[in-house]
Amino acid sequence: MMKSVDKFEKISELARRRGFFWQSYEIYGGVSGFISWGPFGAAMKRRIEDKFRDIFLRRLNFYEVETPIIAPERVFKASGHIEHFKEPMVECLKCKRKFRADHLLQELAGIASQETDRMGLQEIKHEIEVRKIKCPDCGGEFSEPRYFLTMFQTNIGPYSESVGYGRPEAAQGIFVEFKRLYEQVRERLPIGFAQIGHALRNEISPRQGPIRLREFTIIDLEFFFDPENPRCPLLSEVEDEKLRIVLARNRLRGDESPVELTVKEVVANGYVMVEWLAFFMALGKRFVTSLGIPEDKQRFIEKHPWERAHYSAQG
Repeated sequence: MMKSVDKFEKISELARRRGFFWQSYEIYGGVSGFISWGPFGAAMKRRIEDKFRDIFLRRLNFYEVETPIIAPERVFKASGHIEHFKEPMVECLKCKRKFRADHLLQELAGIASQETDRMGLQEIKHEIEVRKIKCPDCGGEFSEPRYFLTMFQTNIGPYSESVGYGRPEAAQGIFVEFKRLYEQVRERLPIGFAQIGHALRNEISPRQGPIRLREFTIIDLEFFFDPENPRCPLLSEVEDEKLRIVLARNRLRGDESPVELTVKEVVANGYVMVEWLAFFMALGKRFVTSLGIPEDKQRFIEKHPWERAHYSAQG
């Protein structure tokens, strides 16, 4: 019987044939986690970036900046990335392939991501042993789980003690330059700064095609407002916009189906803590819809505290 072709393989093959993207360094066997964009792919990326600029920057009178991809180690120590930007990893003792341990539990044991995200290394080890999870490639046993820092490390200049990292997001460049940027806009709030550029993440096990890449283009928009005056004067423009939200309380019961609520209802019911966030959620939905993704295929997922990024108060 003919083996069915994975849909991502079909999409990747179609993209390669039509000049959108393909695996980088093919003539040397390829390297997972890196793709090259062909003429049509590069044009498509530029159109997406320009649409973002139209909706989020030009319309709202926000600003675009550009900062280096490499930052000194002290930047990421201050931001908490050195301590927290890690993922659990196991190694097959037979074939030596390495895997994201939480992904193994999700894919081979059917454990929800909201459960694996709260597990420590000992809990992960216990689940792998109890469920008798083996290497999907060769059936071998796994090593003890350990954390792997998913940032690319380098040396800045010829000095080994001058450690730097490739940025995993573009936000750091905005935050470290905030004082100067704030002065340049005459200390006006609220104000937004965006950065569109490359980011680097040393993924343990990249996925197929343009999913979980080790190098990719990211759009970061950082919005600053006075916490003593958090009202959003633009909320009335989007208050009737409907958002499909997977609520955290429902997820605990295993219900991942989205609930449709208006922006006004989202704020009134306390699902979103800040009006500005609700406004940007509506704007984000409109942006994604304008790219051709149907509204019924979109959803916002309310994160539990243990699922959020280490710097996030609400997810």
